[in-house]
Amino acid sequence: MRPSILGQSARVEGASGGPRAASAGAGPPGSRGAFRYTPRRVFRKEPRVPRRFYITTAIDYVNGPPHLGHAYEKVLADALARYHRQRGDATFFLTGTDEHGQKVARRAAEAGLEPKAFVDQIVAQFKAAWRALHVTPDKFIRTTDQRHELAVQELFSRLKDARSPKTGEPVLYEEEYEGLYCEGCEAFKQEKDLVDGLCPEHKVAPKKLKETNFFFRLSEYDEALLRHLEAHPEFIEPEYRRNEVVNVIKEGLQDVSVTRPNVPWGVPLPDDIEGGEGHTVYVWADALLNYLSALGWPERKYSLWWMAKEAEVGGPGGSRNDEFQHLDGQGRPGAAWAGTAQLLRTNAFHLIGKDISRFHCILWPALLLAAGVPLPRQVWIHGFIYARGERLSKSLGNVVDPVALAAEYGADALRYYLLRSIQTGRDGEFTLEQFAEFVNVALANELGNLASRTLSMVHRYLGGAKPTEWAPESLQEPAAREALAALLASADEAARAVPAAFEEIRVKDAFDAAWVPVVRANEFVDRVKPWALARDPARRVELATALAALLETLRLVAIWAWPGIPAKSEELWAQLALEGKPGEQRGEAAKPAFGRLAPGAPSVGEVKILFPKIELKDAAGAKAQA
Repeated sequence: MRPSILGQSARVEGASGGPRAASAGAGPPGSRGAFRYTPRRVFRKEPRVPRRFYITTAIDYVNGPPHLGHAYEKVLADALARYHRQRGDATFFLTGTDEHGQKVARRAAEAGLEPKAFVDQIVAQFKAAWRALHVTPDKFIRTTDQRHELAVQELFSRLKDARSPKTGEPVLYEEEYEGLYCEGCEAFKQEKDLVDGLCPEHKVAPKKLKETNFFFRLSEYDEALLRHLEAHPEFIEPEYRRNEVVNVIKEGLQDVSVTRPNVPWGVPLPDDIEGGEGHTVYVWADALLNYLSALGWPERKYSLWWMAKEAEVGGPGGSRNDEFQHLDGQGRPGAAWAGTAQLLRTNAFHLIGKDISRFHCILWPALLLAAGVPLPRQVWIHGFIYARGERLSKSLGNVVDPVALAAEYGADALRYYLLRSIQTGRDGEFTLEQFAEFVNVALANELGNLASRTLSMVHRYLGGAKPTEWAPESLQEPAAREALAALLASADEAARAVPAAFEEIRVKDAFDAAWVPVVRANEFVDRVKPWALARDPARRVELATALAALLETLRLVAIWAWPGIPAKSEELWAQLALEGKPGEQRGEAAKPAFGRLAPGAPSVGEVKILFPKIELKDAAGAKAQA
């Protein structure tokens, strides 16, 4: 009956086309055809009240430096947070580090350091890594923060008084337990969890352990969890992951150990728990609470971001906290701070890896139910990154250093690869060769070459001045008119498809949709041949129209791609000499505006290479054991 802590290991990391909006219609015999461009209304009316998004990642265990598996999750969450800020949604993005436990204490001792000094060093590496990768959390939480430790003790005080939903027994009880314990997973295991007697994640045999622990009566929450999943199937996404969790619950849950008696490096149990002297909180029960403690729980202000219903956004307990930096998407307090109750379309969700799904989808909601705290809106489960068929893991020693990759080849190049090469929710594969090919084709050749060609032609043929003429009907060549029609239609479709994909956490699909106009624009250049038009003064309007279409395409792509490649999008924006920043464009400013000169300087800026091609010299040059 006793726990394998859910039978799961824990501490390893691991364009579609639409209706054509532009057409080169057939005209009378001998004519060039009538060109008509009718932009579609691609956005619904903006909501009258601000949407709120609380986006969290798993906090990383500090038994070693960050690797590419950590980076993928943080970059994915950052892209989602940037998208919502860009749309004007009130957004709070949380990440952090998990710093307690026996494994950390052992690693600190091996390094000749006290645990706190050891974790301080590792935490600094994680923070530096996320800065290097342009990851912009609103808060970085540490489980050694005093506020967090007090919140953990408050949780256990509530569990002490809670009663199980089936029998009414206390949900917290003390009992001696003997079983197999995997230090790598920080979890008890059952024989059925092992492969040839070894932990399948760490390839080591768990040790027999006998100790007296406090247990949480998880076995009594199966019906409550199933009812919640039936009423709110969106609680776990993707659907096939939800089905996996449902099957685990239906097989029967076991009570789980939530304290350790001989692990001093942890949060001590509160004094009001009888017999709790010498016990510290089990690392998972400690770590999961970061999602609440970061918001100030148990103080009432936590509901500002957590509650998925009418919430108080001002007044007692709900006053503004300066840690919440992106309330209106621009780093300023938004309208939601009016001090009155509003109906907020809240979306609080956790982005996690599949290896820790049972902790987040079973143990976490059960603890919240026992403590009387509303459940989050959603747990979104992503896959692993593999290298040569093996998942990335510090324990397996096949990690890839994301900071070295970013330093060698560019942070935005790495971000783009992670976001577009992996379908959200599925596993991905990383090799330097695949990474280089991906970046060279999509970023250097397609986007980078389009930007360089366009800006160079504006300088060469128009003296750098932005074209003001827009006359698609002036294009004489049918192939050019058809290519322009395809470009305009793809831009309309991308304006619909990109936000739709982001809303559904289909980030790869969002970038696929954003890149169709890039491909169409390059095709248009090859068809319209601006260099030939420039040689004939009589075709000046055709030249201006062609270059105007290319400049507008680049403007739109800078906006759509900004959540994934923020630095390079801003560089492109500067070269286009536009007002503001791509991350500030929303509403009408983010829609296709072919034929209308975008606000900004009358001339384009200096031409600079956005993405140099990657030439692989040596895999060791990136310190990547891929």
